[in-house]
Formats: sequence, structure tokens, C-alpha cells
Amino acid sequence: MRKRLTSVLVGGLALAGLGIVGPAHAALTTSCNGHASGVTVPGDLVVQAGKACSLEDVTVKGNVRVAAGADLVGENLTVEGNVTVQGDGYLDLRESTVTGNVANRGAYGIYLDYSEVNAYNGTGNNPDTFLWTYESIFNARVAATGGSLLLESSVVDRAVQTTDTVYTDVLDSVVGGTLTVTGAEYGALVCGSEVDGHATFASNDTGVQLGAGGALGACDLGPSVWGGNVLVSGTTGLAEVSDNIIRGNLDGTGNDAVTASANRVRGELRGQFAEAATQRLMRMQLGAEAAGEATVERDVLEQLRSERLDRAEQQAEAAGPAGL
Repeated sequence: MRKRLTSVLVGGLALAGLGIVGPAHAALTTSCNGHASGVTVPGDLVVQAGKACSLEDVTVKGNVRVAAGADLVGENLTVEGNVTVQGDGYLDLRESTVTGNVANRGAYGIYLDYSEVNAYNGTGNNPDTFLWTYESIFNARVAATGGSLLLESSVVDRAVQTTDTVYTDVLDSVVGGTLTVTGAEYGALVCGSEVDGHATFASNDTGVQLGAGGALGACDLGPSVWGGNVLVSGTTGLAEVSDNIIRGNLDGTGNDAVTASANRVRGELRGQFAEAATQRLMRMQLGAEAAGEATVERDVLEQLRSERLDRAEQQAEAAGPAGL
């Protein structure tokens, strides 16, 4: 299993300051280029292009916009509106709450740690963007097109839907609705998790791993529980399903190869999974190739996130104290 990223969480950024922008009669918008703590922002907040903002114990009464190339780092931050992160912007939240939605519009990436938001929607033209979460809660759905998605020890009250991601991984998490993964370049991994609705994995490359140790990663989190049907189709690579409790049917069509073991399926085994025993000769060959590709890609993404936070720290130090 990929290790949790903790070593690069921000501590003690010293940024530049808060300022009011726009005419007095306009809706109040605060521009942040610095750090602040223990204050309430009465309206919207914007981090201007290329700037960095660190907030601790701060409440924003409106919406937040992280402009292109900007960074927003928050700890115990409360946003009573929506958060939008634009092209190459970065959002890093710890123990924070967003009562509205978080929108990724081609951002560098978004990391949520012990945080709660309403919904997440990721779109844009940046294939390298990401959403990574740890011990976080989404009160509505998560939807992502492109980039990478990792939900770890997190809860999504409604559906999760990803399209054309680099990979989609769900570890030790709960999905309250359906789970749909389509076109993931390096496949999909679900381990030690609960999915209450139907699950569909379609046209994914490299492989699909549902359950314990396999080609995409080792997993010792116990069985996954699926509340509906599980359909895996069109996988370029190996579809592995092991150590799962499936309350509906397990169905496979058009996959390069499948394997299934130690599952408790209350419905029916259908398609390729009904014939899984005949696929075993293909498992070892395809699985070894998938593991190498997936591991390399995830290591690269971890390094990208570390480099971005390092850059933010350096920019913060250069800006100096806010003097608020």
C-alpha cells in the first residue's frame, strides 16, 4: 500500500498579509498574500495568481478562489461558501471545513487531511492534477475527470465517479452511493472499503484490483464490502477480485484476464468470473507488468506534491511577516 504523505505538511509558514481589494461599494473581497490566524473574513477571499496564503483558525464567510499558480494552506480553516482552485493552483487543508463545494479547475492538486467538505468536482486541462484525502468527509458526491484520485480512510456520503484518471484508489474508505471508474490509465485499486451502491469498472488500463494483495498494491485492511452488483469490463490487464463480500452479482466481460478468490458473493458469478479458474495461467504474466507501471507513477506523483509545498515554503519565507 502506498504510504500516507505526512512529511511535507506545512508548519509555520510566514507569509505576507491580508488586504481588501475592490471599491467600497462592491461585495467585500479580501486578498491574501501572507499568513493570518484567529480572524474572520467577512466576505470572499482570493489568493491572487502566483501568491501564497497560510491561514490558521480562520473563518471565511464567503467563497474562496485560489488563482492560477497560487497556493492556499489552511489549518482549522472554515469556509462558509465554495472553494475554487484554478490552473496550477494548490490547496492543502488540515482539520478544516468547507460547507460548500471544492472545484478543481486544472489545479496542480488538492490535499485534504482530517477535513470535511460538501462535494468535489475536478475538471480542466491538467492531466497531472490530483485529489488526495486522508481521514476526510464528503457530504455529497466526488466527481473527477483526469488527474489522479486517492481516497484513504475517508467517507463519501454519495457517489464517486472518475473518468480518464491516471489512477483511482479507494483505501479503507466508505462510498455511500455508486462507484464508477472509467478509463484509468494505471487502473483502479479498492481495498478494505465499503461501497453501498453498485460498482462499475470499465475500460481501465494496467489492471483493476478489488481486495487484498495483488498487482497494484499490497493490502492488509481486511475485506471490502459491496452493497450492490460489481461489474468489471474491458480491462487492459488483469482484473483481480479477492477477499470481498459482495451482496449482488460479480460480473466480468471483455477483460484481458480475471482472477477471483476468497470472495463471498450472495448473488451470482457471471461472465468471466464464472470461468475464473481457466484464467490462472495468464495472471502471473500480466500482474508483474502492471505492478511495475503503477508503482513508478505513484512515486512520481508523491514527489511532485513534495516539491510544490517546498516551493510554497520558500516563497512564504521570502515574503516576510504580515504585521497584522
